[in-house]
Amino acid sequence: MRRIILTICAVVAFGFCGLSASAQTSIKIWGDNPVSSKMKRSEMLVFKAENNPSGISVIVCPGGSYMYLGKKVEGTEIARWLNENGITAFVLHYRTGMRGNRHPAMIQDLQRAVQLVKENSAEYGIDPDNVGVMGFSAGGHLAGILADYFDTNFSAELGVTPRVSLRPAFVAMLYPVITMTDESIVHKKSRRNLLSKNYTPELAQKMSLELNARPDMPPVFLMQTVGDKVVDYRNAVSYAAALKEKNVPHRFLLFDEPGHGFGIRKGKGEAREWHLRFIPWLEEVMNVSLVRY
Repeated sequence: MRRIILTICAVVAFGFCGLSASAQTSIKIWGDNPVSSKMKRSEMLVFKAENNPSGISVIVCPGGSYMYLGKKVEGTEIARWLNENGITAFVLHYRTGMRGNRHPAMIQDLQRAVQLVKENSAEYGIDPDNVGVMGFSAGGHLAGILADYFDTNFSAELGVTPRVSLRPAFVAMLYPVITMTDESIVHKKSRRNLLSKNYTPELAQKMSLELNARPDMPPVFLMQTVGDKVVDYRNAVSYAAALKEKNVPHRFLLFDEPGHGFGIRKGKGEAREWHLRFIPWLEEVMNVSLVRY
C-alpha cells in the first residue's frame, strides 16, 4: 500500500499531492511542445471556487526579484484565501531569470494566462469580463506591465493572436517594484533579472510603470510599507502619483510599518491585514457582493 501511495504522488508530479484539494489542475500554458524549451516550465495552477456567483477570477503572480517565485506564500496561500471569498484563482508560474529568461518572457506568460482564462471561461465557471490580476513585489511589476500595456501583444513574435482583450478588469499590486530608471529607489536585482545587465535606456523607460500610466487603465489596488527593506516604498508612491495624474481609479494603502514578502500571513501591524481592505474595494469597483466562507 505504501508503494502505491508513493507512486500516485509521483504521477501527480512535483509535489502536487501536498496541495489543497482545491488545486484542481496544472496547465502548461504553452502546451507540451512550445517553441522554446524554456517555456515548458510556464504553468498555471487552477483553484476553482466552489461557489462563485460573481464570476470573478484572479491570476496571481508571485514575487521573487524576477529570479525565482514565492510559490507558496505569494501563490497557493493567496489562491486559497481567494477561494474562501468565492473567487476562482489561477497561480501563474511565469519564466524567471534563474533559467536565463529576460523580458518579454515574463509578460508573454502573463498575457498567455489571461488569454487562456478568458477563452476558457465557461469551463472555469467565470465571467471573462471579470478577470483580474494580483502580483507581489516583482510579480506586482509584472501585473503593472499588463495594466500599462494591455493592448500590446508581446507574443506577436510567437504567432499568438488572442481572440479576447488582454485588459484585466482590475489589478492588485502588493509591495511592488515600479521603476526601472530612478537610480535612487530602483530594485536593482529585479531590473537585472528582467532586463539583463546590458539593457537600453529606452527599454528601462518602457518598463518603468510610473512613466507609462494611462487614463484607460483598469482600477488599481496598491499597497506598500514605509519600512520595506527590499523594495523602496517610494516605488509605490511614484506610481500612485502617476495614477492620480492620469485619473485612474485606485486605492493606495501606505503603512508606516516594516515588512516585505508576507503575503497574507499574520503578524504585527495593519499592513498584514491589507486583504481585509481589498475585498470591500473589489466589491465596490466590480459592483458585486462576494461569497465568504
